[in-house]
Amino acid sequence: MEHIDKLATKLVKYEEYYNKLKDQSSEFKNYRDLWKKASNFEVETRFPIQIELELSNACNYRCGFCPYAFKKEDMPKGFDLPKNEKIMDFNLIKRVIDEGSKNGLMALELGYNTEPLIYKKLYEVISYARQKSILDIRMSSNGHNLNGEVAKKLIEAGLTHLNVSIDAFSEETYKKVRSSIFYKEVVQNVLRFIKIRDNMSLKLPSVRVSFVETSENSHEVSDFVKFWEKEVDLIAVQSLVSYSNTPDHLKKKIKKNQDIVYNCHQPWTRVAIKSNGDIKPCCSINGMEFKSINVKNISVLKYWNSTPTKNLRKNLKSNNGHKNSICKNCIESIDEKNN
Repeated sequence: MEHIDKLATKLVKYEEYYNKLKDQSSEFKNYRDLWKKASNFEVETRFPIQIELELSNACNYRCGFCPYAFKKEDMPKGFDLPKNEKIMDFNLIKRVIDEGSKNGLMALELGYNTEPLIYKKLYEVISYARQKSILDIRMSSNGHNLNGEVAKKLIEAGLTHLNVSIDAFSEETYKKVRSSIFYKEVVQNVLRFIKIRDNMSLKLPSVRVSFVETSENSHEVSDFVKFWEKEVDLIAVQSLVSYSNTPDHLKKKIKKNQDIVYNCHQPWTRVAIKSNGDIKPCCSINGMEFKSINVKNISVLKYWNSTPTKNLRKNLKSNNGHKNSICKNCIESIDEKNN
């Protein structure tokens, strides 16, 4: 089964994924049902369903479509941080998790456009979130450092969902889009992770692989899906959302005379927090341009229920996202927008 997520993601095997979570516990079912309602603007929650943490403002890959491959002066506004702000303080992480635990936070995403496996206290973060009863502890990685020992530690710490970004079905294309020669190693890392989980007689963490479609890899989408649908719980095929200084040959263009619906569900379901504590209303690279408000100075609850944040949600629900220039540029940059 294919499921169209907002804004630009097609999910393959979504029904199987949903049923796996539903069978895990009634809490998981309630969580995913609430996510669906919030995504469809049916429910405005008192607290974000998910918080995304940028554990470190860094990555060990230099993918051609990602700002980490750019010179610092060419990076999108808000993407790169000063050296002394690049590592999130563990005490700040605990404070955010503590607040979330008291206010019904259901999901924690570790990464936020970065590589979480380079954060030295990653296992401690996962374990702490588990102790605080956070239901879904998620992580997105390039999979390069996902060896057997790391896989076992992640599972034992309490990770519930792993996403690995691969974006290719051949060594040649992988090298082109991800600037890495380790395609085979990453594939084996994912397969081994699944084997370790299964050998522990566990259903979680669920495993997803993702493919950001560009002009350089679109010819491999079908082969990618055909191979991975036999191995993983979920597959994501995503349209590239362009941002300032995205290479011209990768930029997506809105079709002429296409009616654009200016809505977006991200500020209805989550907030993202950068490694220095700056809080943003979405996890897109464009969204990093939003005015910096730091969680050291404001609670997540107060930010979520502030007048500017609530007005942003209101506009995005009523197709008036164009009233905010950041949202307007982001929505217009998506080639295949799924409303």
